[in-house]
Formats: sequence, C-alpha cells, structure tokens
Amino acid sequence: MLFISVMAAKGKDQHDKNKSKAPSKNIVLQQKAPVQQLVFTGPCVISTFLIVGLVLLIIGSVALSQRSNIKSFPSNGSPYVYFDVSKSSSLSCGCTATERSICSQTSSSCAITVVLENDIPGPVYFYYTLTNFFQNHRRYVASQDPVQYRDKWTVDAAGLPSTGSFGACWPLETYNETVLGKQETIYYYPCGLGALSMFNDTFQLQDSNSNTVQWSKEGISWRASLKGRYQSQSEAWLRQNCRHLGGYDFSLSGFSDSLKNFSGSPSGRYNCWHNVSDEDFMVWMRPAASSSFWKLHRIIPNGLKKGAYTLIVNINFPVASFKGTKGFVLTNANTFGTDPTFVGAMTLAVGCISLVCCAGLLVLFVMFPGAIQKPEVKYSEVVIDRSQMPKQTVFEKAAGAMKSNFSLPSFTSKDYPATADDSEANDRREVECPPDPHKHFESNYVKTNKYTVLTFLPLNLFLQFHRLANCYFLVIAILASTPLSPVTGTTYWFPLISVLAISAIKDASEDYRRYKSDIEENSRVTEVFNSDTGDFEQVPWKEVTVGSIVRVKTGDEVCTPMVPADLSLLCTSAVDGTCFLETANLDGETNLKIREAPEVLHKHLVGEPHQADGHSVDCKLEKLKALKMKINCHIPDALLYDFNARAEWEGQDIPLSGGASGGQLMQRSTKLKNTKWCIGLAVYTGKETKIQMNMTDPPNKVSNIERKLNVFIVGILMILGLLCLIGAIGAGTMNNSTDLKGAWYLSPQNTSISFNVQKPGTTGFLAFFTFLILLSLLVPISLYVSVEMVKLVISILISSDREMYSEEDDIPSKARSLGLCEELGQINYIFSDKTGTLTQNLMEFKKCSIGGVEYGQGFCEVERAIARRQGRELPEDPIPPPGADPGFKFVDERLMSGKWRESQDRKVIEDFLFNMAVNHNAQVEYNEDSNIPVYQAESPDEGAFVQAARNLGVFFSRRNMKEIHIKMSHGPVGEGVEAKWTVLNFNAFDNNRKRTSVVISDEGRTNILLLIKGADTSVMPFIDVNACPYYRSTQQQVDKFGEQGLRTLVFAGRSLDPEYYSAWNEKFKKASLLSDGREKALRQLACELEEHHTQDGCESVLFDSSTPHERSLTLHGVTALEDKLQENVGECISQLAKAMIKIWVLTGDKLETAINIGFATALLTQEMEPLNRISQDDMLSDDPEWSKGASEYEQQLTRCLDAAHHRDTAQVKEICRSGRQDSSGAEVFSKVDEVAARIKRNDDAQGYAEFLSIESKLKDALLKERVRRKVVELNEVTKTPKPGGWALVIDGTCLRAAATPELKLLFLEASVRCKAVVCCRVTPSQKAQMTLLVKDNIPGQITLAIGDGANDVSMIQAAHIGIGIRGKEGQQAVLASDYALPRFAYLERLLLIHGRWSYNRIGTMVCYFFYKNISYAFTLFWFSVQNAFSAQPLYDDGYQALYNLVFTSLPVMFFAVLDRDLHPSVVRAHPELYSAGHFNVRFSVTRFSMFIVGAILHATILYFVTQEMLDLNSYGSSGRSQDLWAAGTTTLTNVVWTVTIVMGLHTRSWTWMHWFVYVGSILVWYLFLLTYNGFAPLSLGSWDTEDNVYDVIYELGDVFLFWLSTFVTVSMCTLPILCYKYCREQYFPNIDDYYRRVVQNPSLYPAEHLPSSQQLDIKICQPHERNFGSRGYSPDAAREATKVEEEEEAAGVAMEARRGPPQTSSGSVRPKRVKKDSQGILEVQSSSP
Repeated sequence: MLFISVMAAKGKDQHDKNKSKAPSKNIVLQQKAPVQQLVFTGPCVISTFLIVGLVLLIIGSVALSQRSNIKSFPSNGSPYVYFDVSKSSSLSCGCTATERSICSQTSSSCAITVVLENDIPGPVYFYYTLTNFFQNHRRYVASQDPVQYRDKWTVDAAGLPSTGSFGACWPLETYNETVLGKQETIYYYPCGLGALSMFNDTFQLQDSNSNTVQWSKEGISWRASLKGRYQSQSEAWLRQNCRHLGGYDFSLSGFSDSLKNFSGSPSGRYNCWHNVSDEDFMVWMRPAASSSFWKLHRIIPNGLKKGAYTLIVNINFPVASFKGTKGFVLTNANTFGTDPTFVGAMTLAVGCISLVCCAGLLVLFVMFPGAIQKPEVKYSEVVIDRSQMPKQTVFEKAAGAMKSNFSLPSFTSKDYPATADDSEANDRREVECPPDPHKHFESNYVKTNKYTVLTFLPLNLFLQFHRLANCYFLVIAILASTPLSPVTGTTYWFPLISVLAISAIKDASEDYRRYKSDIEENSRVTEVFNSDTGDFEQVPWKEVTVGSIVRVKTGDEVCTPMVPADLSLLCTSAVDGTCFLETANLDGETNLKIREAPEVLHKHLVGEPHQADGHSVDCKLEKLKALKMKINCHIPDALLYDFNARAEWEGQDIPLSGGASGGQLMQRSTKLKNTKWCIGLAVYTGKETKIQMNMTDPPNKVSNIERKLNVFIVGILMILGLLCLIGAIGAGTMNNSTDLKGAWYLSPQNTSISFNVQKPGTTGFLAFFTFLILLSLLVPISLYVSVEMVKLVISILISSDREMYSEEDDIPSKARSLGLCEELGQINYIFSDKTGTLTQNLMEFKKCSIGGVEYGQGFCEVERAIARRQGRELPEDPIPPPGADPGFKFVDERLMSGKWRESQDRKVIEDFLFNMAVNHNAQVEYNEDSNIPVYQAESPDEGAFVQAARNLGVFFSRRNMKEIHIKMSHGPVGEGVEAKWTVLNFNAFDNNRKRTSVVISDEGRTNILLLIKGADTSVMPFIDVNACPYYRSTQQQVDKFGEQGLRTLVFAGRSLDPEYYSAWNEKFKKASLLSDGREKALRQLACELEEHHTQDGCESVLFDSSTPHERSLTLHGVTALEDKLQENVGECISQLAKAMIKIWVLTGDKLETAINIGFATALLTQEMEPLNRISQDDMLSDDPEWSKGASEYEQQLTRCLDAAHHRDTAQVKEICRSGRQDSSGAEVFSKVDEVAARIKRNDDAQGYAEFLSIESKLKDALLKERVRRKVVELNEVTKTPKPGGWALVIDGTCLRAAATPELKLLFLEASVRCKAVVCCRVTPSQKAQMTLLVKDNIPGQITLAIGDGANDVSMIQAAHIGIGIRGKEGQQAVLASDYALPRFAYLERLLLIHGRWSYNRIGTMVCYFFYKNISYAFTLFWFSVQNAFSAQPLYDDGYQALYNLVFTSLPVMFFAVLDRDLHPSVVRAHPELYSAGHFNVRFSVTRFSMFIVGAILHATILYFVTQEMLDLNSYGSSGRSQDLWAAGTTTLTNVVWTVTIVMGLHTRSWTWMHWFVYVGSILVWYLFLLTYNGFAPLSLGSWDTEDNVYDVIYELGDVFLFWLSTFVTVSMCTLPILCYKYCREQYFPNIDDYYRRVVQNPSLYPAEHLPSSQQLDIKICQPHERNFGSRGYSPDAAREATKVEEEEEAAGVAMEARRGPPQTSSGSVRPKRVKKDSQGILEVQSSSP
C-alpha cells in the first residue's frame, strides 16, 4: 500500500516541475497495461465446472481403486480394549486400577491371535489406536517440552510430593529461580512426557511357525534424521537431573541406550524417562489433532503374508483410566493414506456434483443463450422519519451550522448574520505604543505541530486509543499476555503494534512537515522599530510582540514582503496612505485588496511627496519615535475581516475597521504588493492572529458505510460473545465430566487458573475470556488501518485525476477529506448554489434600462436556451464598435460614442452612468504600455459597472484617499474633463439591506449626493413614484431581465440637505467610535439614510413595515449583467439527473431568473411543465381561484386585509373579534386587534403607520395559510407519478413558511417526490435549513452541497458531503469542504466515476474483510469442539500474527484501489449505473449477512473436510503419524487459497498488478512456510523454545493428500460462488451486471449505446491526448497552457501602484485578474462575510 501511495503521488515530469499544479502524467495507477474485464460467461463457467469435475472424478476413482488393508485387534474391527476401569480387574491383559502401579511382567503379558486372509505388501505399519484421549487439549499441548511446563508443588521434608499434591503427574526435579525478585523452588513435571507410559508397552509379532517378525522403529518419526539439527533444552536437563530406579532394565521398554547406564542415588521412587531425542518420544510428543488417533509404533518393511499371527503384548506401564480405549492396528498405506475409501468417496462426490452443475448450466445456457433483459432502474424509496423529531428545529440547526471557523457567526431571528461585536460586548483589549511592559500577550511564535520528541509517543498513543477498535485489541493483547491466553502475547501485540506504528509513522511525517513549516515561518525576517536607536532593525517573526511597530517592505532580498502579525495600519509609502495586499494565503483570492491608513496618522508620520513621481513619501522616524497611542480593540477571534476598534492619539478618537477591502487591519501572512513599504502596529500575534485562529480542520464527518459498519461490528461482537459463551459452557461441562477428571495425563490435581476440574464453574467463567482471546479476530484488527490506507490512495487518485484539472486556471481538484470517498457513490440529493457554482462569476454588462427605455443588443444564454426550447434560432450578437475596451461587448448605438448626450433623457442617463462610476470602492491601475485601466474591484459586478461607465462616457480615472476623480468624456473612450468628488461616507453591502450606498460632495461642498445601488426589492420600494413616470415600465423591464437570466441591480439617488446630512453624519461618527455594537449601529444608520426614515432608531423597513419613512429616491436606472454558465454545466446536470440524483438549486436570484437558469442548465425540462410554483406574489395575489375551497380562517384574513387596505378601523375590529373565536386565528387576530385599538385617526401619520403594521401582520398570516394550503395540495398532486417528473419552484419567503415545524415534513414529503427543486431568494441560513431538512428527516439518503462562496459554508458543512468550487470567490467554501473542484462540471466524474468505484470497492472490501476473518476464526472454534473446549489454537502463533497483516491483506487492498467494474466511458454513457449506491447493494444487511454465512459455511468445509481428507492417522505412503501442527498448517493453507480466490471472483478488472498481487499472496504464504518452518527451536532467541511447526511443510510437501485437500476444499468453497454469481448475473442481473454483459458481447444488444472501442482503450493520459470537457488541445498548446509565469517583483518605485494615467516608464506592473464575488451585487464585503 505504501508503494501504491508513493506511485500515486509521484511527481511531475521535468517539464511540469515547479511550474504547474497539473497532476502527474506518470501515475502508475492510471494503468498503462490493458485491463481485462471479468465477466462470468456461460462457456467460461461451464468449462471451469467441467475441468474441475473431471479431474476430481479421475482422482476419486483412482483412490477408490486402491486396496484397503486395515487390520485391527480383535478381528471384529473394534479396537481392542486394553484397559477400561469399568471392566473387571481380572482381565488377562490388565492390571489393578491403582494410580500408578507397576505390574509384574509375567502377569501383564498376553497373546492375541489374528488371521490374515490376504498378503499385505510392505511396508506394513503397526499403530497404537486411542480414543477419547485429548492429546489436542490445550493443557497437554502446553506440556510437550519439559522446559515449557513449570509449576509449583508442595513437597514433604524428604523432597517428595506431599499427599495433598499426589497425582498422576509428579515433578521430576526441582531448581531455584528468581521470581519477582525472590528465590523460589520450581518443580518440573512434564505431563505430556508422563503420558509416554501409554506408549511404552513392548510387543512381539510371531508367525504361525513361532518365528518373530522383524520390524523396525527407524523412520517412525520424520525427525529421526534431524537429530543433528534438533536439540531440545529438555534433553540436556534430563541428562543432568534425571534419576533412575535402581536395577531396572531399560531395554525391555524399548528405551534408547543413552541413559541405560546412568547412575544416581535411588532415593526416590520415580522412573527416569528416556532420551528425548528417541524416535518413540518424538512420535508420542507430537500432539494429535483429534481425540481419537493413531500413533505409528513400528514398521515391517517386507510386509506380511497371509496366515495366522500371534501378537504378544508385554504391559510395562499400565496407568489409571482415561475413560477411553486403547488398541492396535496393522495396515499398509499408499498415496491416499491408510484408508483411501473416504478420500476417494469425497473426491468422487465433489467431482460428480461439479459435473451435474456443469450439465445444468449447459442446459440453461442452451435454452437461454441470448441477451438478458435490462433491469428497471428507479429512484430509491424515501421514508420520512416522523418518529424521532430532533430536539432542535431545522432552523436552529441551520443557524448552528453557520457557526463555522470561517467568519460566519450565528444567526438572529431575522435571518441575517450578527457580528462579533453583537455577541462579545465586553471582551476588549487595549494595545499601547510603546508597549506596556506590565501587559503580557501571546508571543508571535507559531506552533502548528502537535508533538515533540518527548510527547510524540504518549500523545500519539493517547489519540490513537480514542478509537474503540484499538482499545478493544489492546484489551485482547493484554489478556493474551496472561495465563488465560491460549496463544502467546506476541500473536496480538505484533499486529496491534504494527497497526499503531503505521498510523504513528503517518502522523509523525505529517507533523514533521508542519514542524519544518513552523521553523520556516518563525525564522522569516521583518523590520521592527527600535525606540532606543530610533530606527528599524531586522528581527525574526517570532520576536514581534503586541505593540511593536512593524515595517513591511517590497523588493528586499532579506525581509519578506509578508505581514508578520495582525497589524493596524499607520502609514504607507503612498501619498494617499493606501497600500495593496494579496490575501491568497488568507482566503485564496489573488486580486489585490486595499488598506487605508488613518488620514491624521498618515499625514503626521510621513513627509512631502517625492518630486520624482509625486506618488510616494518617506516616514519621519523622529515622529515615529515620539508616537504614543492606544488601540482599543476586540479580543482575538476567527472572523477574518472583523476589526472594530478605535485609536486614541493626542486626544483624538480615530475609528479603525476591518473588511475584505478597505479598513486598517493587515492580517498575518498577507503579502504587500505594488507598495514600497507600509508601517503598522501589531495588535494580534501568534496563535491570536486571524489566520492562525482559522487553521482548523473541517467538521469530522462519518460516512454511511462507517456508520453501518459500527452497527455490524456490534452484531459480530454478539456472535463473538455467543461463541465465547458456548466455549465457556463447554469448558465448564467438560471439566466437570469424568472424561477429564480421570485424565491423569492432564494432571487434574495440578490445578491452574485455566484448568481446575474441582471448580468447573470458575474454569468455565475464565474460559469465556480465553475464547475471547482465541476468537478475537472475528473483528479484523487491520480493517481500520487498511480502510484508511485505501481511502488515502483513492484520495490521491482523485486529486491526481487530470480529467478534473482546470488547465486554464491551473487548478487541480483536491480531496480534503479521506473518510468520505465511498459516500460519493451514494449521493441522493445535491444542493447547489448558482452564482460562481453553476456560473463563471464573470459579469458581462449586457443590457440596461434608463428612463424606462431598454438598451443593449444581443442575446444572453438563457434567451438562446428559451429559443431552442421553442424551436427558434437567434442571430449572433453584434460586434462592439472600434475604440471600446477589450472585453467590453455591450452594443447599442444610442449610448455608444457619446450619442446619449443627444437624447432627451440625457440628464437621467448621465446620472445613471455617474452612479455606476462613483458608487463603488474599486481601485484603478494602469499598464505602462497602455492607457487601459485595470480595475481592482471586490466583486465582478463593480468591475463591470466601472468598465461600462468608462466606455459609455463617464470614466473613473483614479482614487486618492477620499477623493474620486471622474472624467466626463465627449469623445474617445477614456478622455474628457476631470472632476473631483469627495467620498464623505460609504455604507458597505450586507446581506440584510442587500444594497450599498455612498455619500459624495463636489469640491465646494455645495452639492451633497446619496447614490444607491442594490437589489430591486431593496431599492424600488423607496423610489418616489410620483416623480418617476417610468417607474412601472422600469419594473416590467426588471422582470423581463430576470426572465432572461440576467442579474439586475437598481441604481438610484437623491440630493441631501446639508443640515440633514450634518445631523446624520454626527450620529455616524459617534457610531463609528463605538467599541460594542458598532456594526449594528452603522447598519441602522445606513437604513435610516437610504430609506429616509422620519423617526430615529427604527429598524429597516425591509424587516419592519411600520417604520415611518418617505419614498424620496430618484430612479437612475437598472443594470442587467450576464453571468455566463460554466462549461458543460447543462450536460453535467443532465447526467446527474439520469443517475437518479435529485438536484436542488438554492439561489438568491428572482423567481423568473431562477426558472430560466434552470431550463438553461437542463435542471428543468419541458416535460416537467407546468411547474409547481410557490411564490410570495402568487400567495398574496387577488386571484379569484383562492376563494375556492378557502377555509373560514383564510376568508377572515382576506376580509380583514381588505378592510385594513381601505382604512376601515371598525371593520377590522369586528373581524378580529369574530376571528379570535377560532383557535387557528386567535393569536393573529388578537395582535391585530391590539394595534387597531391604538388607532385614533385614520388620516394622520400615526394611523398610517399602524395600518401598515396591521397589513404586514395580516399578509404574513395569509401567506402562511396559503402556503400551508398549497403544500397540502402539492403533497396530494405529487403522489401521482408524472412522465417527465415533478418540479418545484419556491421563493425564500414561502420557504420560511413551509419549513415551520407544522408543515416541514409535509413540505419535505412533496419536495422529495420532485425531480428538481429550485429555491430562489433564499438566505445563507435557508440553504443550510433545506439541507438539514432532508438530512435529518430521511434516513439513508445522502446529501451533497456544493458552493463557491462564504455564504455557502453553512450549507457545505450541513450536508453529508461538502464540495467547494475553487473559483474566484476565495477559499472559504473550499476550506470548509470535503472536496474541492475547479468547476461544477467535474462533479459528474467525481460522483459517477470516482464515487461509484469507491463505493463498490470499499463496500465489498469491508464485507470481505469480515469474511476472511470469520473463515479463519470459525476453524478455530470448530477445533475447540474437538479438544474438550480447551481453546487450544489450531494454528501456530506465527500464523495467527501474520494472517491479516501479510497473507490476506494485499489482494483486498489492491482490489479496493484498482478494481473497475466498468470503463468510465461506459458509465458516462449510461449514468443510471450510479443508482446501485442508492440502494446500498454493496453494503446492505443482506449482502453483509451473506458474506458472514458464507464464511461460516466455508470454515466448516475447510476444517472438517480437510481434517478427514488429510488422514490424521498417517502422512500418506510414509505411514508416519499426523499431528496437530500439520493439520493446522494444511487447514490454513486451504483457508488462504479460498479467501484469495473468493477475492478474485469479486474482482472485475484484471491487470498484471492483480495477477502479481493475488498469485504473489499465495506464494508468500508458501515462502513463509518454507522459511518459518525451517527455524529450529531457539534459533530465533530464547523466546522461541517451541518446535510446533518445525519442518512441518517439508514433510507435508511430499504428501499428495496435502495438495489434494487444497484442491477439493477450495473447489467446494469457490465453485458454488462461481455458479451463484453466474446465474444471478445472467438470469437475475442488476444494472451493473447488465452493462458488463453489453460491453462483453455488444452484438447481442444492438439498441444499447456504447462508446467506441478507442474510448475503451486504457493508456496513460497525456494532456494532449485528453479532451478536457468539450475542448481539444494540440500538444504544443497543451504544453504552453501548463506553463505558469513566474512572478518577478521589481524593486523601488516600480512596485508602487500608479493612481493616475502613466507619466513615466519607471517600471511595469503585471495586471491582476479582477476578483469575482458570489454575491454579485456586493461592493464591499461586510465584516461578517
């Protein structure tokens, strides 16, 4: 996986290096090799079954033909009962049932006669047979080696075991060992070694002539030839410490001679055991896999002839009963083991079943060979959750979602943003200059890394163990280190530490990058004023403190032009005290922002302008040294542009403000541009700076698969608990049974924590935890880290996709969230912004209306779309006349070239153009080689306005401090007589007023003008209708422009009386100095001036219609701007709609504009008409249709409203009295009645205001009632399906009424039945409200929100997935998003290709992870059933530790990264393929359950069939006895094969990498066996004393049954899957299966459209080989487009922004791109963007 990550992130080629952000062209994972799609065709599947069936049939037949020569004693076939305590003790071949008596040789010998009817060819093997002997018991297995089995015993004074500890297993010897710091005596007793007495009888076989048959023990153990390599600690110990019983003849027992002459003091009554290297010992000590087994004792090389034979048995070591039987078997063996009957029968049966299936599939294929029927695709079922209502209302959640770290504060009850000073009234700080040494602030040292060398390990572990899965496995690992564990702690510590280490390495690498970045940033150099020396000195950023005076310069090689802290600007090198900042590091915007120094401070600190250019000045250092001032500001916050402060200097209070442009705040990390130097006072440093407080990750979102996974894991844990409970009950029951109580070889008297037959309840309870350890892999330990790594690689691939790279802007797509890639494949609803998201946010001045006359030729995109719907063709737009600025495309001869001066509307036109040229805060720059200005505007609207005014004769030429210079042209563009106007006040745009205004005066202050521009709903209500005869025609033209999809703004103004203005300005100045509530006060004063309030302190008329005001504005005109749609937006929306994704567009445009944009983007279609419209105008219209079916309450509201309109107080009161009797109208009519009671006269101002208030309340109530009625009607209508689908259009006012708690679910139910929904005139909070309405109330439906501006952040964060458009609106939407795209059209590929692939892959990956682990764990469980529930593992610890991490991890991870069931071109041609994610088919409860059930069935087959086929009695023709570890190795081999092939069956695309990884995983398993099984005990250290699997694979490799069991079991497990998948895909296909077969055999599906074969070729995508959208590129053009100009900064005056026309050629400045703003009508961003 690391290889994949590295290759996926591989750098660009040399040509692109450091020049372009284009994704690499050399990414390995783009799959240069051809991709072979896996489709289960009839011939392929039938051939597979046929081949497997024939092979197994042949092998089975051969096996059955082999002769079985098993001869047991006695001859009736049942094992000879050698000793049974239930029998009489007078048996001829037995002895008394004493605990450990030694029988005399004479009384314990017997003869058994057997007749062989046929010859038994050699070699013939002589076996012990034992039943009900638990050599596979955990306690027995633990005692294989004496060194491994140590226990404490109670001994008497003589050193012998005391009576209390008397038992079958006694200690051999003692030794001293330090235990926990104390010297203790440890007693050895190898229980398994003691059980060797069962094996030490001596035999003699005689033929009928009393001749002894020669046999041998050489070769009975495959370890016999390994004596030189194998050396056990137990042998050395026994040689040193073992004592023998004097006079005993060891030769009689068959012992080796190595200890025969060993002498020692016969002080004990213990028998001395023979050398542990003896073959007899080796055979016996290898634990059997079953409780009934054979042990090879002797080999008769020459075979036996038929006839009678006598077996003489000498009993040397009779033992206490073990409640089982003991017997002997004579047989030979062959390739198929000692009993080929079962092997042959099983193999033959599987082969026959395979052939039967082959025949059945062949019949189906012959009968139904043709094309399969295309399955129906439909929308997923929507179920509204009415049972669990959220505690918060949807609106409250929307308001909560707006509280982001991207300067979006909470919402008030009127749906508009509050500001920081509204909520933090008392939180202030005071910054002094020079700094007060007694005040301490945050240092400027920045630390973004989380760790240090000392804290990394503990802190990282602490964070990692916040994940419950890691805690779970930590508990398991700890338990595995206790005596309860059936495995060593290493088995679980190794994978756990590996998982933690991988995550830690990833965290460490990321944190190290942050650490290096911190060092770089803290070490940057800037200049700080030193009051002692009276000059600036260079210091690193980290030494800047609050109160420091900082100078930022351009053109300095040492000092960076970046701002080191948040500074309050004092002065600049410009005469007018302005400077320019590039805020790309702050908000991603590349256009320049202006900052203005306080006029009084700037003039005080700088000298006279330079004579060379007249535009630059120098700072007076002596005045700077003497500067004493205080700045009172807010405590630090995350609002990027908010800075409400005031400066106290020489008795003056100077207001300071923030803002995106303008103001005095210079944020840290912004870059000084086009200005020599600027000086500021540090107010916020380090962590308290704006940029640092915004450095937070987006909200942590959990994908739908992860949420379901948590539920499924709970189910798996319940299964685990059930298995542990079964194991605990079984262990307790078995420990309480006579089978184990009498099992002396398990030393039942020598109790331990996990084995105590005297306390079966305790043993059973503790066994629960033992089984918990053993079966803990039911929950995959590597699942989470594997999924994380897969998602990381998928995210890299998404970010590296050149199909989602904007070459024009050099912006790639970016996956900012690693945990939601699979969620992209399940999107049900898309909530989209319009401006900047669907459109380019490039405004073109298209039309205008002046004096009721429409100007502008040509047609916009929406007009052309409407014409196309109507079957008409519109002509091309006219070409602009010569002399116009490049890019200005407005054409109308009546206005161009000054011809408007000849019009009778000259005065109105001049006012309109003057308003456009003045009412903004844009800056102008010039190229040295051209007089064409470059406007630095905050929004694209402003840039379009000033450009249009210039080309039509009113030229904004320059700005100097508060002065605006305007040229009135009578000739060529840009020429004319210059006039100077002074900006007295500027009221910036905000989302409440939806307008901006400026107060200006001429040079003599004789003419004071108020100029306003804004939305028609915010300006038209205040136009003096009596003085505007063209008011109605203008309103009609506004509506017409809206229908054409144009963005309209209304321009108006009026003259201000000097006294009126002076009084208002005094209040404005006082409000500007407020420490708290400044924004609210300024907003209120702006409304007072713009709306001409006749009473102070009132709220805006827009929110309170009772506010007294005068309609005094003069209408200047209306602009109509076209924001062109982005490329391929319509195609993208059409594709998403075909993919069964419902799209809601949420926009601030007017209703008609939104509808036409919907048609232009293919969101709305002709089949959807008539549209369901719910608008304020419709709801409050006088349409007689409303009277039909109206309720009594609605009728009362209508009558009362009519009475209020006619000023009939009595009628109003009468209706209110009757209306209050109805519960539905009691509240409304009571309030209206209270207002009506205050009316004394109908004709005075007070009465007029009260009637306005009554009308407002009645209209609100009537609107809500009619919206309720419309929603109920819509809910009924939409229940009937419509061929083209339903569509809903609703405005923001009605939306607020529909989203009330009483109506929201009914509204939602109707809305989700619509194929498209358009919400117009909505606020940012309503965008989040609609998103949460769907998200919170429709379980299982996945929402996606996409936007480009700060006003979309709440919606983006509220949705399951947020997409930010990396466009011209800055980075706030991107910073809050999960994925960032350069264009909306790339959403199609992100969802339909990457999303669909990711969901299919990860859904299958998670299911498969559980499948392979359950297949593994259940084999352990089935084995525990056969080992008396002792929890003895079937596999070696090394196998268990690496099963997940090595043997089975890579195939599933490569699948999850590379699998592609269909080529992208096929999916794009058939978007309905995306619908699989809507029904969650890849990770449903049904599919997950099928994987679990399949895993249990496969584990059952893999365990039982393997154990039976392997012939646990014999290693095939060698005759040597099988053992536990050989059986475990074989079983796990079959498990690895099966799970790998199952993964292959789920893999749809195959490349060389798939073959390499899948086949390589199996080869790695065998290589591991060859290596791991080759290590002798102790060769890997003192911890490696066990010899469990030593040399096992070398023995198994020669055994045919080993390979045959793999072939049979794997066939039994995988062939049913193959048959199921073929039948389901062929006869019951889903949409994915259908199109795979279409691609595989297109001739059968002539009606289906498929891409050309060239499109299906897989190759490395080069820029010149790819079609970006609908554009084609030549190689040269592509290479040229990928180049990015390296910016070079000139020094000195060349970097000074020129405020006027070019005068010298001292330098050149590269023109910047104009900034675009999502608001469209913004001039200045509000302080709370």
